[in-house]
Amino acid sequence: MFLSASLLLAPVAQAGERNFAFSYGYGTLPQGGIEAEAYLTGKQAEGGADSFEWEPQVELEYGITDHLEGALYFVTSATDSGPLTFSGYKARLRYRFGSEGVGAVDPAIYLEYIGSPNFQSHGLEAKLILGKTVGRFESALNLEYKIGFEGEEIGHEIEPTLGLGYRVKPWVTLGVEAMGEVEFEEGEMGGPFVWAGPTVHLAGKGGRLWWTLSGIVGLTEASREDHQVIVRSLVGLNL
Repeated sequence: MFLSASLLLAPVAQAGERNFAFSYGYGTLPQGGIEAEAYLTGKQAEGGADSFEWEPQVELEYGITDHLEGALYFVTSATDSGPLTFSGYKARLRYRFGSEGVGAVDPAIYLEYIGSPNFQSHGLEAKLILGKTVGRFESALNLEYKIGFEGEEIGHEIEPTLGLGYRVKPWVTLGVEAMGEVEFEEGEMGGPFVWAGPTVHLAGKGGRLWWTLSGIVGLTEASREDHQVIVRSLVGLNL
């Protein structure tokens, strides 16, 4: 087993844990906290081909304050038959409002810059995060807007995601996750794209080490033609 027996004794989640692979929750790292995360995203090639497109990335997070978190990402990409190449970097901030459990939902905002290695394309991403934990039930709704610039071309994306989970044991959460997307470029709309599927989250003792895996499949014709299957694995380590 890649997880030790200490998982069986794991208590409640830590602030840096991600219960869902595509949706951010409310929690942020405490001031001075550091966490490293390793992503691996696989997308079935367009048109339902047998090959996959892979995007490994590494993220380093830091708790600026108890409510404000910053992070840097380094992104790579590859296909089943091609080499691994550096494809870009990201920098982001996430700020959570108030204290958890005070209101009907727990809100946070997320701002991210996305850059290409040659600095010829840029992107800005903003999302509203609405999280809620009630007993063993976990939920996270993300409402995202993204704008991308490449030369004179400007593209827009609206991408909501929703994660619903139930903590069946202190160390395991099972749930479902859904992601939608609509694209706008040169006056034309692409989509709507909709994917959904199961997710599992495992946490080590104290939440210092955790793993989340989600697999979603296309539910609309547009999403099946774009990427019929999307899987994402997240491994986090609180330093």
